[in-house]
Amino acid sequence: MIQELKHNFGVRKILGSVEINTIIKRMEGKPLKQTERNYLSRSIRPKLLAAKLLTEEKLLERIYRPDRSLQRKIIYNLDRYGYELITAKQIKKQKVIPIEELIGIIIVKQPKPRFIEAIPIILLKNKIDEFKLVEIASEYNIKNELGYLIEIAAMIIRKLGIKKDLSKLLKYFEKNKDEKIIFLGEEKDELYKEFLLKTSPKRIKKWNLLGRFFDEDFIKNARVYI
Repeated sequence: MIQELKHNFGVRKILGSVEINTIIKRMEGKPLKQTERNYLSRSIRPKLLAAKLLTEEKLLERIYRPDRSLQRKIIYNLDRYGYELITAKQIKKQKVIPIEELIGIIIVKQPKPRFIEAIPIILLKNKIDEFKLVEIASEYNIKNELGYLIEIAAMIIRKLGIKKDLSKLLKYFEKNKDEKIIFLGEEKDELYKEFLLKTSPKRIKKWNLLGRFFDEDFIKNARVYI
């Protein structure tokens, strides 16, 4: 957490260096000077409370301009990263999206099951910038979703004997898991949420997520694409 405060670009857009250093001193249990206590009460706490509220309300998702061609862009880019989907019409060339950003866009903007199921596969078939992925997870508040999908990729590695190591990345997300329970996939009504609370698989619930995604389906998918 301390390293993330020091180096996360998004954090530095909100908090100044003095504010970040004050937070780190407080986290480390060091005594604060009067000026630092003033920063904490008058500047830092209000900003953190506001950030918490905006995150809970998913404001970033709401103000993001809708893109009618987003699905086409996702399908085109998934194909570039080794995950070809069958479509009714051939998709013309689209803007190339970095793989880490593509994963974030799918989870936040287009969490359709067929797109979610693609994420472990493209994680395994492509080189990933782990620092960029962590940054996107923090920016979009999707640490639990990414942690779960990375664990699925790690399970596929074991089952299929793939030579890839995601252990460090997985450990980071395990240590920084959020406590709030949320959907993985397209949100449904309260009745369906109650159904998912009872029927979501253990692995997904371990990440404080609700959804109908199963290990065996990911394995079957991996056998087709890898």
